[in-house]
Amino acid sequence: MSSSHKWHFYLTPHEAWEAMYKDCEQAANSIDIEQYILENDAVGQRFVELLIEKAASGVKIFVICDRFGSATFYHSPLIKKLRHHGGRFYFYNIITHWDFFRPWRWFPRTHIKALLVDSRIAYTGGVCFAERMRNWRDTQIRITGPVVAQIRDAFDRAELIIRHKRSPRLLKKPDREDEFIYLQSNPIVSWPLIYTELVRAIGGAKRYVYITTPFFAPNRRFRRLLISAPAKGVTVMLLVPEHSDVRLADWVFLSYAGKFLDAGVRIFRYQKSVIHSKTVVIDDAWATIGSTNMDVLSFFRNRESNLMTTNAEAIEELKQHFLEDLKQSHELTRDQIAKESFLKIGIGYLARSMKSFI
Repeated sequence: MSSSHKWHFYLTPHEAWEAMYKDCEQAANSIDIEQYILENDAVGQRFVELLIEKAASGVKIFVICDRFGSATFYHSPLIKKLRHHGGRFYFYNIITHWDFFRPWRWFPRTHIKALLVDSRIAYTGGVCFAERMRNWRDTQIRITGPVVAQIRDAFDRAELIIRHKRSPRLLKKPDREDEFIYLQSNPIVSWPLIYTELVRAIGGAKRYVYITTPFFAPNRRFRRLLISAPAKGVTVMLLVPEHSDVRLADWVFLSYAGKFLDAGVRIFRYQKSVIHSKTVVIDDAWATIGSTNMDVLSFFRNRESNLMTTNAEAIEELKQHFLEDLKQSHELTRDQIAKESFLKIGIGYLARSMKSFI
């Protein structure tokens, strides 16, 4: 199947970093970045040093990093140096120590992981910039073609918010005739576009739904949607990490798992490393990759971005990634849940009540 888009998937952060670095080295006009985690380590410093070099050569640099996720970089002298050379570097939703006692101020966060080079080459997915994530299983896509114009538009809207303190126009609903569409959810100015598309696509599934997510704590409607699917003859497979980098999130997941197993949802826990991919593949007809976890924070509280596609070749690639990952996974059973610590599951149930609080 011919396509006006060209893409490549990267399945580990270190592979994605090298590809992004090389494209940024070649940038002639502009580099735009929005990122949740930029760590003040060898990986983050190497990348920002390149941005400084490009800014000094006249390339326009625009960066948004989350104040919480990128906290270690907040006082880095590299930021001042980048700004000195004309680079624009902003932190999203700066919170103070006093805000620890005001949880309603903790959100929204920007959880987006997007890079745009010369308004021509785009990357998005789950990859952050942190040495500790080097060998995780993640998914990042490099893409060129018409959809990049949508990503350019998204960065322009972000700059209106961050730089000019202006509210952008509301995001338009996607044109589902396009083989690739790029959606952002911004809880301040728009409805939950990505969540809405996920619900629509899963609700229309006829044969299968394959979900990979590092964190699983969805709202009731989404849980019911998945639980009801097996009764309609739809195979639902959920792939999560054996251990994520947030232990509490693992316990929250365990508190949900029993009901899903009882409904016929098959759950697999990835063993090889932390799996940080956020992908959904449905019926060989639709797929998405991006920053959105299957939890209420991603659905309703954070800035998120996802690339969605009906391109058969891209869908097949993502499907094969999922099936290969299953080979590195163990299927969860009711007996295994019974062997888990009662305290872990109890804490998981308790933590679930926090979702509506924050």
